[in-house]
Amino acid sequence: MIFSRFFAPSHTSQNPEKRLEAIQNLSPEKPTDKTILHELAFNDANADVSLAALNKLNTFVLWLKMSQSAHHAKVKKVAERTVEAALMGQGDVTINANEKASFLRESANGELIQTVLVNDPSLLADNNLVMTLLHKVDKPAFTQTIFLHHADNALQQAILATIEDSSVLQKLEKKCRDNAIHAAIATKLQVLKAQAEKPIELMRRVTLCLSKYQALVDKSDVEDIDKRQAELLSEYNDLMTDSSILSSDDKTAVDAKFARISEKVSRHLSRIRPEWESQKAAEEKAEIEALCKQHLSHATTQVNWLYGERLCEATLADVAVVNESVRALEVSADHMASLGGSTKLLDEVRTGIASLNNSLEAFSMQQQYGQKLLICLSQVESLAEESLAEEAKQQQATSTPSEPATNGQEDKENGLTEQTAEAAKAVNTDATESVSVEGDAVQNGTDQNDDVSHKAPESIEAEFKALSEKYHDLRNELISVPSALNKRWHAASRVFSQKKQAKKAEVDQALRQCRKQISVIDNLIAQGKYRGAITKFEKLSASFESMPESVKKQLAKRFEKTAEDIAHLEGWQDYIAAPRKPALVEEAQTLASTPVEDIKQRGEAIRYLRQQWLSLGAGSDDDALQNAFDAALELAFQPCREHYAALDAEREKALKARQSLIEQVAAIDLSQDEAVLAKLFDRTVKQWHECGQVEKREYESLKQRWNKTISPLQTKVNQWHAMNKKAKQQLVAQASALLAEEDIASATETAQQLQHSWKAIGHAGKRDESRLWREFRLANDALFGRLKEQRKAQSSAFDETFNTLFTQLNAIDSESDESTIATSIQDIESRAKELPSAMRAKLDKKITGIQKQQQTRAQQRQVRKVQQRAQSAISVLSESLRAGDFTNISDDDADMLKKRWKSALSKPTPVQQSRHWLTVALEAATDLPSPESDRSMRTNVQLAMMTAKLEKGESLSPAQLLEDWIAHGKVDDQETHLLERVVNVLDNNPEVVA
Repeated sequence: MIFSRFFAPSHTSQNPEKRLEAIQNLSPEKPTDKTILHELAFNDANADVSLAALNKLNTFVLWLKMSQSAHHAKVKKVAERTVEAALMGQGDVTINANEKASFLRESANGELIQTVLVNDPSLLADNNLVMTLLHKVDKPAFTQTIFLHHADNALQQAILATIEDSSVLQKLEKKCRDNAIHAAIATKLQVLKAQAEKPIELMRRVTLCLSKYQALVDKSDVEDIDKRQAELLSEYNDLMTDSSILSSDDKTAVDAKFARISEKVSRHLSRIRPEWESQKAAEEKAEIEALCKQHLSHATTQVNWLYGERLCEATLADVAVVNESVRALEVSADHMASLGGSTKLLDEVRTGIASLNNSLEAFSMQQQYGQKLLICLSQVESLAEESLAEEAKQQQATSTPSEPATNGQEDKENGLTEQTAEAAKAVNTDATESVSVEGDAVQNGTDQNDDVSHKAPESIEAEFKALSEKYHDLRNELISVPSALNKRWHAASRVFSQKKQAKKAEVDQALRQCRKQISVIDNLIAQGKYRGAITKFEKLSASFESMPESVKKQLAKRFEKTAEDIAHLEGWQDYIAAPRKPALVEEAQTLASTPVEDIKQRGEAIRYLRQQWLSLGAGSDDDALQNAFDAALELAFQPCREHYAALDAEREKALKARQSLIEQVAAIDLSQDEAVLAKLFDRTVKQWHECGQVEKREYESLKQRWNKTISPLQTKVNQWHAMNKKAKQQLVAQASALLAEEDIASATETAQQLQHSWKAIGHAGKRDESRLWREFRLANDALFGRLKEQRKAQSSAFDETFNTLFTQLNAIDSESDESTIATSIQDIESRAKELPSAMRAKLDKKITGIQKQQQTRAQQRQVRKVQQRAQSAISVLSESLRAGDFTNISDDDADMLKKRWKSALSKPTPVQQSRHWLTVALEAATDLPSPESDRSMRTNVQLAMMTAKLEKGESLSPAQLLEDWIAHGKVDDQETHLLERVVNVLDNNPEVVA
């Protein structure tokens, strides 16, 4: 104890080395030593001592605490490295999973967390821990790394639930390979997109709603404004229930806009409401006036209906319904009066009401009259039916009198022409009808005597007259007669009026026919056709006797006169016929001796002579004349008989031809191609029609055989025609549909294909082929017409473009620089690509001409430039080189000469050959003659130049020779003639200095 006061422990020594040694002797297992180690670790000023104490203790908690609170950088750095190694499972410091999780969750920084999570897969099993650490790190890039490379599906789903950034999700979607996670990311993107668009959509709908609200200030219908305002306010309030998703600025702006628009709408309503209310009152007044008119019309219609359709059978219910319509009219009138309606209309309505009420009050009495009228009408209808029945019985009981015989042969014997015979037949028919009418009257009397229940026509007429008077008296008592009763009355009375008219018509017809027949007889007498006149008068006399007395009285005078004429004629007939018959025999003999030119005319002539002969009647001494007349006519008719025999032969030939044609058709093989069968069918039908005529009775049987034989072939051909017709109808429809196409060129190509298809299809039948072809051609013509118009319009456009481009080519200034001209030509060529080849060829020719002109001018400019350069060179050679002073060369000459010649003039250099030799060489190189004195030198020069070219492959150009000539420097007086020779070379060959 005492020694402890004098000897301090080594761990408290001032020397760090001793403290380090002391740490080696301390044990963390002993509480005292452990306390000392703690003290040294956290409070020692020396970093090595603190680290030694920590290493001795070697617990994660102490290392962690030191990494957080150490004052020495070295200690802090080592502590941090040790903690990180422990977390990574490295080193000798151990830490359990709970401690590691707790540390990462509470104390670890972001970088350490990133390192540990990436390198310790066991931590990834705890999704909650990982999510906490990711949230703590809060780095999207690190989160993406964990998501893509280290997390399982469950962790990926958890991470995905926390990501709200669309850009991050899009990156993950591109890199993710798992289908389920990829689908989840896509779904999350859609949700985020919808959430992002929701405020925009809400603002759009709110803006639209407010725009509609704002539009109310432009309306003038207050009722509509109130209705729409209520709807829009409801819509706005519904939309603003989701206003929480809007930003504060947007919400403030929307509220302000709503308040502003609401105030505008309120002011607008207060301004227009008074005028609208007055207008509404006027409209209400107009409506009630229109309603009054409608009710008046309806009530009037109802009362008219009651009188017109229900007069006789109306019930109390019907009257009540009509009365109700009148009461409704009264209510409308009162309402109109309360609103101050039109006084004129009100008076009109009240007058109408009074009239309608009077009609309703009188209806009971009117109905009684109507019922009486109906009874009377029924009696008239019964009487009319009875009259019709009596008439039918009379027609059935009365037998038709036989018509007088009108034998044609008898007419011939009496000498009548065909026209006269027809007139006689008409008179006989009319007479027969007159007899029939009289017979009806007799029969009626007979029937009346036979059956006492049948009424005589006179009795029926009298009864109808009495009922008619009664009907008219009752009708006069009615305010209006129903149209149905009027129709029934007219129908019933029409029976009697028609019967009366028919009877009068029969009498008039008989009178006209009798007068006509008398006129016919008078005409026959005037024409000398006495026999016919006598025959017709006999028939007329029989008819005249059966006519009514009234008709006889009207015709008595004319009939008696005609009877006297006929009596006078009967005595003269034989006298007239005696000289006429020999003349007819002579005419018949003349006709027989005349050659036949027209068979028809010969037959008509024979018929006429026979009629004339018969018209003269038969005499006592006519046998010889009759035989001579018959022999002459027989001889005249012989050519006709031969002609008719030839016709019979032709008919026989036609019969055999038709029979043969039927056999040919029966032998046709129906399995052949339809086109072949169609041609056979057309040909055989044509042959059938071209065959001659045959007897009618034989033609009917042949026609039946022909139809039966040709029917199978015709059916097959018709089926083929129908199929072709359908195909061609489709082509017509397709061609017509092409007219609606916008691409005319493509449509015309299709039309051409359709035309080829048309040619490949067979005939559609005579009835349809021409029509279908006409429709198909019209459709194609219309389509190609459009193409022609389009091409015409396109051609006009091409012409316009061509003219414009050609004008531009003509406007090109040939003196312009090459780039300007090239640019213009290039622009024209690009615009000319769409033109037809012919137009492009013209433009190309023009462009080629311009380019040739341009090249020619360029060559001319180059030649001029070379000439100018040569003149400048001559000038310099003549002046400066001769003087030996190159400082006074003019600026123009200096600019004209190339750099090569400037250099040659300004820097003379020694040259191997003499100036004289070079002069001769220049003349030889440019094919100019040299003086006679230099002939040998020229030969040597040419030989030297050829040798150099052959041995060394070198060839001295005139420019090189001139350059060497100039390199000799100043021209002496003895060399003046050489200068003149060089100038001559340059004059003749300016390209030497090009």
